[in-house]
Amino acid sequence: MNGFKTNKITKKDFLALNEDDVMFITNPGRMGDEDGTTFVIKKDNLFTFYRIDGWMYPSKDEKEEYKISLDDVTKQFPKWYETWKNSNKEDYQGKYKYLYMGFGNGLSVDNSIYNEFEPYLNSLVEKYLNKKSKEEKESLQYAAVFDTWEKALMQMINSR
Repeated sequence: MNGFKTNKITKKDFLALNEDDVMFITNPGRMGDEDGTTFVIKKDNLFTFYRIDGWMYPSKDEKEEYKISLDDVTKQFPKWYETWKNSNKEDYQGKYKYLYMGFGNGLSVDNSIYNEFEPYLNSLVEKYLNKKSKEEKESLQYAAVFDTWEKALMQMINSR
């Protein structure tokens, strides 16, 4: 994480969320973040960060009230799930802009905020890649998004 605190959420509170308030949400991949999702809710001008874990490696100590499955998330956020399923289609138009982050990981950014967010992300991705060799740049272009999106979001929020 790049300086923001993620909040745990009970299943009851999660099921009361409105997907229209989701601005950012990650989907798990094969490496890096295979165990859950991070999502950001925006209400008025307040951004709240949440993290759900335990899909691949559930904790035996996790209280039942906090257990939220991938199936729960896909049902609660069907527009996100639709975006994830259509991530390979360049002409797909939905609530979110999909950014591939390597190894199956992805970031969905609400279209209403994407144009504001994009310059922050592009700037950090460029800085990230400039520190790499020419050979590494091509192979790490997606990992750069994975490694910088949270910091880019924090910069965007702080500049507001």
